[in-house]
Parts: sequence; C-alpha cells; structure tokens
Amino acid sequence: MEDLNRRTLLKILGTAPVVAGVALTEAEAQQAHAHAQAAQSAARRTGTAYKPKFFTQHEYATVRVLADMIIPKDERSGSATDAGVPEFIDFIVDEQTQRQVPMRGGLAWLDQDSL
Repeated sequence: MEDLNRRTLLKILGTAPVVAGVALTEAEAQQAHAHAQAAQSAARRTGTAYKPKFFTQHEYATVRVLADMIIPKDERSGSATDAGVPEFIDFIVDEQTQRQVPMRGGLAWLDQDSL
C-alpha cells in the first residue's frame, strides 16, 4: 500500500460523503477566502495581529496550531497559517451560527482531553 502523507489523506477525506454536510458553497468559500486575504493584508499593513471575531484568543491559538499540524510548511509551500486558513475558519464560524457550538465544543473537548 502506498504511503499516505497529510496532504494526500486530506484530499481523500475531502471526497468522503461525510464531508458534504459541512462543505461550503463556492460563494461561501470565495467570500471567506477574500475575508482571510483582507485580514492578512490589514495585519501586515498595520503591524498588528489578526483579532478573531468568533474565537477567544486561546481558541484561536489552538486553531492556528491545529491548522498548521494538518497543513505544515514544507519545501514547496507555506503552512495553513501562511495561507490564512485560521482567518478563513474564524470568518466561516462567525458568519454561520450552526457551526459555532460544534466548533467551540470540539475545542473545549480538546483542551479538557489534553490535560
């Protein structure tokens, strides 16, 4: 069996029917991408860190670590954080209230289970 790296595994998981329930429409993805890019540009321009709209500072730090664990920086590309994935997630969860309880609950579970 072929060795699977994180990126290959994510591509496979992305095609699973289970993911369809949490998938974004193309318009939602484009809006969130634009928001993430604007947030990164503003942070660079002003020299200040992005301030999450939904997550607490602790939750946002956890999201950043998790995103970079899934998509780490490698010799070909930057990390998830470099690409604005945490800002993207913050925007989506802030805009789509049905995602808030599962996201916050999952992060709380992770904190509790990590003690």
